[in-house]
Order: sequence, then C-alpha cells, then structure tokens
Amino acid sequence: MSYLNDYQIGLMARAAVNSYEMTADWGSAFRAAQEFAIDELNRQPNRTAVLLAIKIAKTRWMAIVQNVKHEVQS
Repeated sequence: MSYLNDYQIGLMARAAVNSYEMTADWGSAFRAAQEFAIDELNRQPNRTAVLLAIKIAKTRWMAIVQNVKHEVQS
C-alpha cells in the first residue's frame, strides 16, 4: 500500500472545492476527491486521506467566502 503525499491530497482538495462550488454538497465533494485520486493519481485513497482532502477543501472554501465578503465591502 502506498500513501498519498501532501501534494496529491492538495490536488484532491482542489477537485473537492470545484465540486462543492458546482453542487453546494460536501458529499459530492467527497466523491469528487475520491474519484480524482482513482482516475488521475491511479491510487485508491483510504477514507482518512479523503477526509483530510475535504477538511483542506472546507478551509479553502472558507477563504474564498471571506475574500468575496472583503471585496463586496470595499
């Protein structure tokens, strides 16, 4: 079994953010991150890796929301 590195988990998180932006559903984002790893990285991620990618994706999404709020207020 090989583990995913930080860069690969970051790519999964990006796929999750993109999915969440289109669906507003973290369940879909979870599946998108999982499918990204399988399709693009040729790896079967364990649940912990996908959950970490989702946690990173949620943090990135919060940053996007804060940036938009800041721009609207300016």
